[in-house]
Amino acid sequence: MAHKRLLPVYTDFQRLKILEALNEKNIAQMLNYDITKAKASKLHAWKSQNGPLQELSDIFNVEGFGLKAATKFFGSLLEASARGKGASCAKLKTKPVLTGSFISPTMDEEHRLRIGSSVGIRIGVSSVSWSRLEMGNSESQCQLTHWHHYELNDKKLHLVELARRCLYLVHQIEQADCYVMESPQMAQAVNNPGSIDHQNINIQKAQVSAIISYALMLRAGVDNNINNLFFMRRFLTARLFNHLVGAERVSSEDTLLSMMRNNEKNCSSEIPPNKFIDAKVEFPKKLCKMFEQQQRYQRELLGQAFLLNLAFARLVLFQDPKAISSVSRYSKGSAHAESTSETNIS
Repeated sequence: MAHKRLLPVYTDFQRLKILEALNEKNIAQMLNYDITKAKASKLHAWKSQNGPLQELSDIFNVEGFGLKAATKFFGSLLEASARGKGASCAKLKTKPVLTGSFISPTMDEEHRLRIGSSVGIRIGVSSVSWSRLEMGNSESQCQLTHWHHYELNDKKLHLVELARRCLYLVHQIEQADCYVMESPQMAQAVNNPGSIDHQNINIQKAQVSAIISYALMLRAGVDNNINNLFFMRRFLTARLFNHLVGAERVSSEDTLLSMMRNNEKNCSSEIPPNKFIDAKVEFPKKLCKMFEQQQRYQRELLGQAFLLNLAFARLVLFQDPKAISSVSRYSKGSAHAESTSETNIS
């Protein structure tokens, strides 16, 4: 193996120290060294499936590890071992679990640290949009890897046809460690239920949500007790990015274009940098171009899916104090806002 020949020459003691760390440390402990969360998660998954590493070169069998990444990681392991700082670093980086008020079901700390990618999904009456983020290191860096908008149909569909289209759509959604949607509005008994057309719209949206949710949950395996699907509290994303006026959401397009310009400068927009939150997101040029070429309503829906995913990353995965503080200001009025109706783009 070419990489094996290029690895630095380690003493037998150093080699055993590295192998011991690779095989015995969990994800939380590995994050104290020079490795991203995504790579730590992939290494953990590889060990779970293949067993402990026998040689240092085995790490090249793990997706994402090349010579440069492996050498830096091994070097940080040896340096920490020599200084005896591993345990103290772990205590300094321990974070409280704050996910209960943001998502349902809740997520424990071990599960949170295993997540290296997520897909945010925005479900409408006649369309579904989604975006995929790859998580970076502990500095809250992440990369947009995919986003898509899919039109179901603007006509009423028989349940069988609707299920067929939803299953085809789910097949198009990229694999990730978890999937995020916004919590659906709870059904309530009312004296004035509205028109039949309005009821049909709500029913079809609920059907689409249920079919897609079930199909995504199956990706985790029938016998797997680990949740891979989470629901963000309604309006939480709008509050985080200051898109809520009263009980209605305003357009997310300006915020998204501002993030693109501020971080990558790949888009032609002249909108100033985002004022509400410093989003450390890498936007590939081809995805910026794709966004600019969409119709306006499609850009809006893509933006909603992306910001939902980013809010999940900031509040739940990275537990960003600035983001948490931003949404906490609205906690007193959240119950009232979530009980009111919202404006949806179909």
